[in-house]
Amino acid sequence: MLSIDLDVTRSVRACMASCLGDATATFDRAALERVHARLREAVWYSPKDRRALRAICDEHPQRFTRWLYECERDGRYTGLVMVWPAGHATPIHDHAGLWGIEMVLQGALSVEDYELGHDGALRHVATTVLEEGQSCAFLGTQGHAHRCTNLSARRAAVTLHVYGGLLDGYRNFDVGRGGRYVPVPTRAHVDGRIGAMRAS
Repeated sequence: MLSIDLDVTRSVRACMASCLGDATATFDRAALERVHARLREAVWYSPKDRRALRAICDEHPQRFTRWLYECERDGRYTGLVMVWPAGHATPIHDHAGLWGIEMVLQGALSVEDYELGHDGALRHVATTVLEEGQSCAFLGTQGHAHRCTNLSARRAAVTLHVYGGLLDGYRNFDVGRGGRYVPVPTRAHVDGRIGAMRAS
């Protein structure tokens, strides 16, 4: 565990406690948009946070790393900070049916969205560029997948993620015979924890 407590993760915890406290049983598009809007207003990425996460970037300059900062007691959400080395791209992957919000704290990401058809084919839907302070949200339906790429060839990017449950496994989509994508069950690796895990 890294003995740092970030201003940005504290602000996310406080916001999520408020959002989920008045959430309805069903988490639909409107509920996701409300949480996304409130997080955009609440998140504060301070100079102290930037210095602390710079140390992680410097320690693992060539490796994509995932750091858990919250695993809410009732399993309603999980929070991660991810550090992206220069030029790193994920495989196309889903989110095990969970909704998610992803925010860029440093750098810029390209997010390519895909739709998985009933025949198993992946269709590219859109590409969005997220710059520092910008974010995206998705409901995590079974047909949703995406790939993210750090757009800088020289500098690390840092992102903050909130997922609607415990994301301990998901599917990567690898290219198989005939150019068709094959789903590969993948365990969600966590490199460590930031701060103390609290019961919300």
